[in-house]
Amino acid sequence: MVEIGPVLVDHRERGSAIPEALAAAGLDVQMTDLPVGDYVLGPGLAVERKGPADLGASIRDGRIFDQAVRLQSAFPQAVLLIEGEPRWIAEDAWRGAVCRLVEDGFTVLHSLDAEDSAAWILRLAKRARRAAPTTRTEGPRRAPRHPSAQAEVMLSVVPGISPAMARSLLAAYGSVAAVAAAAPDGLRSHPGIGRVRAARIADALRGEYVAPVDREPEPDRPTRGARPTRRWILAEPDGGTEAQSFDRRSIALRALRAAGVGARLVDGLTGEVVETG
Repeated sequence: MVEIGPVLVDHRERGSAIPEALAAAGLDVQMTDLPVGDYVLGPGLAVERKGPADLGASIRDGRIFDQAVRLQSAFPQAVLLIEGEPRWIAEDAWRGAVCRLVEDGFTVLHSLDAEDSAAWILRLAKRARRAAPTTRTEGPRRAPRHPSAQAEVMLSVVPGISPAMARSLLAAYGSVAAVAAAAPDGLRSHPGIGRVRAARIADALRGEYVAPVDREPEPDRPTRGARPTRRWILAEPDGGTEAQSFDRRSIALRALRAAGVGARLVDGLTGEVVETG
């Protein structure tokens, strides 16, 4: 029997029912602090899960596209799992963003709720069980030998340019030098390249080099650990009893079943009513 590594789960997913479902199915689940993605399911396969509130917020601030690039750079297979119906964002906006991710080679799945997400991730994890362990390796990858593959890597390190987009640009322009020589307005005529991406390409390939000691500090980005901890709030129907707070959804659901009719379970992170008694 072949030894396989554990399923790696980011610690922010501890409040969901998914890690428990994976463990109950017999998988070795290891909670950790993942630099990218929420679940590493097998050799080269990772999943980023977006709930109704998180998807809208990450589209508005552009974070989802940076996450997609980082995930595709780290894993050969990257999956975005959209859970439920996105909130606080226009339908055209989030569907357009998802189409853009698909065009860039990102696999997108949709689930109805957390239970459905667990079913998807469990199925993906079972199919990903292969010979190699899922333990994350440290250090840079070996550089590709073919010059064309090297050109793809050179372009894909530009923020917002996925490997698929890099291949598309190289196929259209013929070389990295030709992409660098193209005017930003000309680049914007390429499918998927807008004003921001064209400017990033121009800055990276044509901008004057600045030594590390002379560079301006980059603006701080919020770290994954800086996100507020998800809590599940049980509100009694009469409003007179002090609301109870739980750090695990499964425990909160058991408390909801024991509460009176009309009690509500609220996601403390989004304010969404998850279930009613």
